[in-house]
Amino acid sequence: MFDKTKRINADEILRQMGGDWHKDSDNLKAMKEEIKQLHYALDHQQSIHVETTLAGRGKAQLNLIDKAHKNGFEVALLYVALRDENLAIQRVNERVQKGGHGVPVATIKKRYQQSKHNLPLVAFKSDKVMIYDNSEKFTFVYAREKGQVFKNDLRYFPWINQNITYPEKVQKQLQNNADQNPEVKPKNDPENKNDRPSY
Repeated sequence: MFDKTKRINADEILRQMGGDWHKDSDNLKAMKEEIKQLHYALDHQQSIHVETTLAGRGKAQLNLIDKAHKNGFEVALLYVALRDENLAIQRVNERVQKGGHGVPVATIKKRYQQSKHNLPLVAFKSDKVMIYDNSEKFTFVYAREKGQVFKNDLRYFPWINQNITYPEKVQKQLQNNADQNPEVKPKNDPENKNDRPSY
């Protein structure tokens, strides 16, 4: 999926700038540069992939998805869940022990809750959604593309926000609409004028 896409990552930008993750000013500078690169790539029709915690109010992610759609891109969301805040804290500590950057415990807890809340908002705007859980072993949980759900094991993972999928009634309506309008080509159809790479 990522073979022909550019990776844009604030943590990597921070390292390239010689910044210190302990300093808020350095983190902010790296995030601003990340946003600048993201918008530049979309404006120049360059397919990208970016890592995000889905924290905050979610507005930045939603605005970026809207811009990607306006510029002719499809958006794919790959979400990796953990069962609770404590496991998230443990994983960050393990990363630090391996030489990676740390995150304050209070920030991890806040981001964990915000991410759970923002998941449905971002998922509904995404053309393709794939959700995994990495609490024990890396497990494929959920898949949806263009309104059709192909896999749904959310019931086995109650810590993942369950409001990410369309109700069954809506799924049937979407499928009926697609069946009744065969002349409407999917975005990735080779005959479609717009090349819409995955984001």
